[in-house]
Amino acid sequence: MAARPDRIARGALPSDRPPPPPAALHAHLLRSQAAAAEPALIRSLMNRAISRLSKPRPGAALGLLLLMPRLPVSPDHFTLPFALNAAASLRILPLGASLHAVAIRLGLLPLRLPVANALVDLYAKCEDFPAAHAALADIPAPDAVSFNSLLCAHARNASVASAESLFTAMPSRTHVSWNAMVVVYVNAGDLVSARRVFDEMPTRDMTSWTVLIVGYCKRGLVQNARELFDKMPAKNLVAWAAMINGYAQTGRPKAVLALFRQLESAGFEPDAATMVGVISAVAQMGSTDLAAWVGAYVDRKKIERNVKILTALVDMHAKCGNVEQALSAFREIAQPDAYPYTALISGLATHGHAKLALQVFERMQAQAVLPDPITFVGVLTACSHAGLVDKGLEYWEAMVRDYGIERRADHYACVVDMLGRAGRIEEAFEMVQTMPMGPHPGALGALLSACKTYDNVEIAEIVANKLFELEPGNTGNYILLSNIYAGKEQWEEAERVRSLMRTKLPFKKPGSTWVEDRQREHAKMSVTAENQLK
Repeated sequence: MAARPDRIARGALPSDRPPPPPAALHAHLLRSQAAAAEPALIRSLMNRAISRLSKPRPGAALGLLLLMPRLPVSPDHFTLPFALNAAASLRILPLGASLHAVAIRLGLLPLRLPVANALVDLYAKCEDFPAAHAALADIPAPDAVSFNSLLCAHARNASVASAESLFTAMPSRTHVSWNAMVVVYVNAGDLVSARRVFDEMPTRDMTSWTVLIVGYCKRGLVQNARELFDKMPAKNLVAWAAMINGYAQTGRPKAVLALFRQLESAGFEPDAATMVGVISAVAQMGSTDLAAWVGAYVDRKKIERNVKILTALVDMHAKCGNVEQALSAFREIAQPDAYPYTALISGLATHGHAKLALQVFERMQAQAVLPDPITFVGVLTACSHAGLVDKGLEYWEAMVRDYGIERRADHYACVVDMLGRAGRIEEAFEMVQTMPMGPHPGALGALLSACKTYDNVEIAEIVANKLFELEPGNTGNYILLSNIYAGKEQWEEAERVRSLMRTKLPFKKPGSTWVEDRQREHAKMSVTAENQLK
């Protein structure tokens, strides 16, 4: 029995069920006798399906669009905006250009505003800005939506001049327009202008506050971010996560945990983005007890174990010396990139597992995952701690020869440390003297420590005097040189250096070596670099 036309139009896609796959829908339509007789009903059905699929499943929506000529029906003014949106989501510029031609052929441009606006959005998201501006210029009476698509694209690309020009030309503005201007200034690093626009906004939504908070945190201005955060009339989880990650990225782990307790007291359930900051904070503190707590918390709360969470867990467990847990989290990552590899290598290298760190690096190479400069800091540190000088020098050459990575001061510091630990003081001293960026506190500090180990007073004096110039406030350099003199029973020289320290620096504050600080920083950077504006 023939299917009734009203059932095809209204009953085939009930509102409480997802649309069928394109192939099934196509077969259903071809089997229906009414389909051939009622093209308007088929178009209505297809339009409804394409509109519902365009956001959650843009590929399926475009698949239905390509089936329409076989039914046969053509798209109309209702079909094309959703089809263009789907093409924009997938950044398929050639298909978008073809739909542009269809719209012209059907006479839908420039008067059909939804089609014209969708076309501007397509070209903007595909970053064909000349075409996007041309499409906008063709609209006789553009509205705020017309401008916003292009304005948001310029904001994502930090194109300040283009965004300012569009914003000025807008006949009317919405909160999206104002937020886009905050975003463009944040992405360009101009927080003064971003705050000016924020203050001028007629109304603010959650995005307005959160974007500026993230901008402050990215520039290390966590105090400004916190002041803004505290003034928010209402907070959502995105704002909490932004502030927590801001503290984590600027090395304030205690502030992270304090704010996390406030989040829980306010009745919020943390998500993966929030927990990345908390895990990073625990990693910075290096507390095995806190690491056990946060690992159990992630499991108990059933936090999504995505790549960012797993990478953060790898970093935390490795830095706390929990090798098995670090390796377990690493194995959960289906296709690890440089970040989890680097976190694991760096953590293992600094906690007495140098040979295992090098084995992980060899696996990284075998999997054709390209290392970055931070990876080689961990690799060279591992070689230094394991006493593998020749192997370390091979990697020193390979990082330039095989990977084109420019050597930085921290790489030199690691190699100087490696040579110094092996007693090759003269070679280490020669490397310090030939560093292209000039003498550096990290390399000099490593060499001074080696001079103490091997009682080399002559080089120690030269190195220490240079450190006194570069780091006049570092009491550790004075104490180290004084101890070197004392080890040689040069008591007068030892006392002279201590007297000099007391004269210049009456109070000593405890600290750590530059190399240790940098290793902690690199491990932290490896898991926090993804938190950027999308």
